[in-house]
Amino acid sequence: MPPAGVRGASYRLGTPPSAGGYAFHQAASASQQKMSDAEQQIAQQLGITGTPVEALYDDAADSEWIVFIGINAGSGGGFDPAQLHAKLWQQPSTHLDGTGDRVTTSWEDTDPGPHGGRGICSQTLEQSGALAAEDSACLWMTATTFGEVTFYPKGYSDRLLTGFTVVDAGNLMRAVRADVEQPL
Repeated sequence: MPPAGVRGASYRLGTPPSAGGYAFHQAASASQQKMSDAEQQIAQQLGITGTPVEALYDDAADSEWIVFIGINAGSGGGFDPAQLHAKLWQQPSTHLDGTGDRVTTSWEDTDPGPHGGRGICSQTLEQSGALAAEDSACLWMTATTFGEVTFYPKGYSDRLLTGFTVVDAGNLMRAVRADVEQPL
């Protein structure tokens, strides 16, 4: 539950020099295109439009990129935070992705943080033969903002970030959100 006086606040997303303690990194054009494609895909799933905001932050200690994508609603707002559950939330599901990989996704509610709105996290496990990779992402939505925070390994890596749970992903999302989302 957000603190008193914050519930009806309006926010705006930006790309500050650091977010969650991680330094901003100018994304290469290929990375920028991937973030833009991801933002467009999630906007389409949620049925929302607005001004996109995308940034890459450097987690040098773990050799990871912290990826933030978001959308600012128009000046009057217009996003319905309940859409996170209505359009994205599903029971754990498994499907084949067309290349023979088995993909299992599950969702959990998470505290969206002091700015309020709704928060959810996904955990995806992709299996290809004896190999498996896991990914967690957390999303939030208010009447004026939508955001998603996830991470990717830098360059080629045969190691995964181990021990990174949905709880950890929620903490990362709230830390980044505190810096990228500011009151109007």
